[in-house]
Amino acid sequence: MGQSFRILFYENGDPIDPRCICRFVCAFPKRYRKVVETITERSSKLDEKAFQFNVATLMSSFKMTRKGAFHGVKIGKSGEIVDPYNVVSSCWSKAGEKILMLKRYLNENVSGDRRRTITRLSATSKQYVIEKTAELFEELCKVSVETGRVSPVGVSKILFATLPEVALPVDNLEWTRVFGTKDYRKVLLTMIDEITAWENKTGKQLEASDPNGMATLPSIYNVMAMASRPL
Repeated sequence: MGQSFRILFYENGDPIDPRCICRFVCAFPKRYRKVVETITERSSKLDEKAFQFNVATLMSSFKMTRKGAFHGVKIGKSGEIVDPYNVVSSCWSKAGEKILMLKRYLNENVSGDRRRTITRLSATSKQYVIEKTAELFEELCKVSVETGRVSPVGVSKILFATLPEVALPVDNLEWTRVFGTKDYRKVLLTMIDEITAWENKTGKQLEASDPNGMATLPSIYNVMAMASRPL
């Protein structure tokens, strides 16, 4: 058992019981589940409009729009994207085409239940997907607008909003106190390998721990990662 496996495993190496994971998932706000369901559905056929909608939806729902780079971003009363400092547009200009390329790769190389994409990747595909997602992360971290630079937390949420089948949102405490790294490659590798190890150890599929039908494995893993943060 790798030392970095601390989200779905106890310190002694035992896997967390599926019933315990179920309790954590059920205790999470319903708003989170609804947002995840929305972005997962909208990102299945991704284009610029879906990108902007998903990013605006996630950022405003997760209170990332009160200040900083995404200040003021929201979905307007008529369904329009409100992007006062053009940060969402800038992110699309910076990485939109590469996000679409990765989405096409996933659609062409992974079949079956989309929720389980990260467990259906071959060894070669896993390496490719992790590398390309990390490259997108690095590109988006370069985006800067009048209200500030897009933070690593913000970038991870952009990727989760558009690639929810493979990307993980990571907050400030998780970088340093849960994953112990600022390398998004290592975070993604840990997530995929830990989910695989947990399923092999328990003989269960992780999504079975969610009675509400959470949209993707990363969305369930995110619940447990947030629960692992120090108080």
